[in-house]
Amino acid sequence: MAAIGEPSGGGFEQYTGDVYGWAYRFLGRHHDALDVVQDVFLRWDAQCARQEPAQPRGWLRRVTLNRAIDLRRRRCTTAEPQVSVGADPPDLTTTDSKVTRPEARLDREALRNDVALALDDVSDMQRSVLVAKVYDDMTFAQIADELGLAVSTVKTHYLRAVRAVRDHLRQRWAGEES
Repeated sequence: MAAIGEPSGGGFEQYTGDVYGWAYRFLGRHHDALDVVQDVFLRWDAQCARQEPAQPRGWLRRVTLNRAIDLRRRRCTTAEPQVSVGADPPDLTTTDSKVTRPEARLDREALRNDVALALDDVSDMQRSVLVAKVYDDMTFAQIADELGLAVSTVKTHYLRAVRAVRDHLRQRWAGEES
């Protein structure tokens, strides 16, 4: 029996960094990613009380991305501003002037929101495959092995997800290309 505060199923600790990485890359905020990790941990614990998933990493990726999308969706529907320019740490990777940096941050935040909305429109399997390929840089064979699918099926899910996200972003950002 697991001690209080420890997951009842094994393996979560081994994937905690992955879960945080998926959430952070999707959300772009440390505290939001930590909230998602906590929620995923609780869901993992409840799932393992029933039965540990056959593919833990795939299960964790799917649940993490779904939780991140839910958090992003809740943030989009609240009245609070989506970006608090003064509260975010400065972006040290860019050499833009101080005049354009807040605009660039707002554009990145808008793009993250749009990607989240686009990912919300694809199936869970398509979302899992796309995240594994794009964020984790996994090969189609690795994804197929992890999800227990044929490589051709993984490629189909990937292509459908890419098309759906691309079409969504093209519609949203069509007027922004100048």
